[in-house]
Amino acid sequence: MNSRRVSTIFLLTLLGVTFVLAYGILRPFLHPVVLAMVIGIGFYPVHILIQRWVRRTNVAALISTAGVFLIFVIPAGILASAASRELFHTAHYISSKSAAEGGIVSYVNQFVDRILEWLRKYVDVENSGIRQIVDSLPANISRFLLRTGTLLVTGLANFAGQGVITLFILFFVFRDGPSIMDQVASVLPLDPERARHLIARMRESIVANLYGILAVSIVQGLLTWIAMTIVRAGSPLLLGVAAAMFSLVPIVGSALVWVPVALVQLLTGHWWKATFLVVWGTVVVGAADNVVRPLVVGGRVRLHPVLVLFSLIGGVKQFGFIGLFIGPVVISLLLALLNLLKEEFGQTTNGALVTDSAKIPSMRPE
Repeated sequence: MNSRRVSTIFLLTLLGVTFVLAYGILRPFLHPVVLAMVIGIGFYPVHILIQRWVRRTNVAALISTAGVFLIFVIPAGILASAASRELFHTAHYISSKSAAEGGIVSYVNQFVDRILEWLRKYVDVENSGIRQIVDSLPANISRFLLRTGTLLVTGLANFAGQGVITLFILFFVFRDGPSIMDQVASVLPLDPERARHLIARMRESIVANLYGILAVSIVQGLLTWIAMTIVRAGSPLLLGVAAAMFSLVPIVGSALVWVPVALVQLLTGHWWKATFLVVWGTVVVGAADNVVRPLVVGGRVRLHPVLVLFSLIGGVKQFGFIGLFIGPVVISLLLALLNLLKEEFGQTTNGALVTDSAKIPSMRPE
């Protein structure tokens, strides 16, 4: 074995060990880094306009970062304030109604008795175990509320910490974005054209997912607003906006809005409204995510909608929220790499997955 081969093996081994160690060190910051990159790529055209106006790189990056912060914080603050008012009005309504019927405990007992009375028409409530389940509900609900409250406080603290790190990274993405991409391209063992192609595919996939998230948010918010208007819930427009924002949350999404409203309708005796909200939210609003997002994303990154859907579901399962971006990016890059291998081995490059080199966009925004 010659010295060159030994040197190559040693360098590859050292690279592998270093990569594993570096991943372990940087893993806690994976979510903020990916989120900052996604936001930076999405808002970079606006940042370019700010930079042309300010003409100072650091100041422009600071203004862009502050702008992103305000875009997310101000609507969240307005929604939180409005939601607290709606919660107060709902609690006041339930309290007033329960007071007229002997207090909140009496009101809940009467509500449960009505449910049991309806069930007695179809099953033996006393001998089927349903009565025991109902009797244990108060203790189970108390434990659930305590556990949920603890998780909420912990989650909010973690969210705030992750948000600060994301904004910190976002500043450097705005300031040094093009040079970072140039450095990444120079490190890749590919010719400049192919490196630009891979980076362009990654950027296209991220932008496509941003469009997909925006489209899903608008559609789910609109559908939720329609449902809330039909059942005459308080502030249907506000609830629609809240559903649009909560649609970003993986798996549960806008259900964080219509499920509590359905429960309130159920507690206040509006059975048909609660049933309508559950059916509408599950069938119509829930299906929008699985239909709209693959169509929007697949159209921009030239992937089949089914493949996009699988990449989204698998990405979320593997990485959480950022899997919405990582999943399609990985699949898109995989297909691009297969294309490069076909070129390397001299096979045809006229397939639907190949982008003409003359049309490959520059890494630097124009």
